[in-house]
Amino acid sequence: MKRMIKAIFLTVVAVGLGIFPAMGQKKITPVDKDPTKPRQPVLHYYDKHGEPLDEPVLFLADLDTVAKVKSGPVYPLLQSVSIGANFFDGIMQLAGQKHASYDLWASLSLHNWFEPVVELGIGIADNRPEEGNFRYKGKPSFYGKVGINYNFLYKSNPDYQVYLGLRGGFSSFRYDITDITINSSYWDQTNRFSLTNQKGHALYGEVLAGIKVKIWNRLSMGWNVRFKIKGKVKGGTNSNPWFIPGYGTNSSLGATFSLIYTLPLSKGKTIKELKDELKDEIKEQLPTDSIGRRGNMVVEGRSEL
Repeated sequence: MKRMIKAIFLTVVAVGLGIFPAMGQKKITPVDKDPTKPRQPVLHYYDKHGEPLDEPVLFLADLDTVAKVKSGPVYPLLQSVSIGANFFDGIMQLAGQKHASYDLWASLSLHNWFEPVVELGIGIADNRPEEGNFRYKGKPSFYGKVGINYNFLYKSNPDYQVYLGLRGGFSSFRYDITDITINSSYWDQTNRFSLTNQKGHALYGEVLAGIKVKIWNRLSMGWNVRFKIKGKVKGGTNSNPWFIPGYGTNSSLGATFSLIYTLPLSKGKTIKELKDELKDEIKEQLPTDSIGRRGNMVVEGRSEL
């Protein structure tokens, strides 16, 4: 009898140990992890500032709006023509400078990106250098420069620019050196003579950085700073030029300050139109809902526009 009770007890314990672990196990449901399955859009009820939207919008969480922006130009090839007048040296003359280079320039905007530039001007000088023993008078002489600007804001509003540029310049000039004084301590004499109607020419280059800002309608102001590189210079008989039109004197730094008038060559696209195009491109990538409509799209992320 005891053996039978013991056998029944062991059987009940064995059955219990087999049942309870099974009751504690969760039923595993297979999960679809197909990597080729397109991601579903997420409904957003607030904008990036935490303000409630008028209506929910669909947004793909992993959609990179910046990567989808086209890297090429966004404005027409022939964007505009600008004409400028540089009067920086005029301001410097009022401050006491004894030489000046005045020029008019014109540029053609290509895609609001690159700008070929031509500068034409006149240079003059009339000075008695403190370190010299002569008077230098540079007659009104021609100079010209050609080059190109690179606009870093080529996808932004054309009324505003930040650019780097290169220039190559040439000048043909005439000058007089008068009141040349040579003192002889040995003979205790002072000799004076002049070198008149001297002719010369020069080649030089410039590297510049500048900005352009709109002030009213089609009028803008432009500033740039230039690092000047003197090339081949030929002076007159037995003389070297103190001043080179368009280049200046011995300083390797210069600047310009211009009033600019811009004439558009094509209507182009406004910033709003460019943003609308970006929204349309992104919306085309969104999946349709169950009744075939595409979700609305709000672009809150950064872009290069």
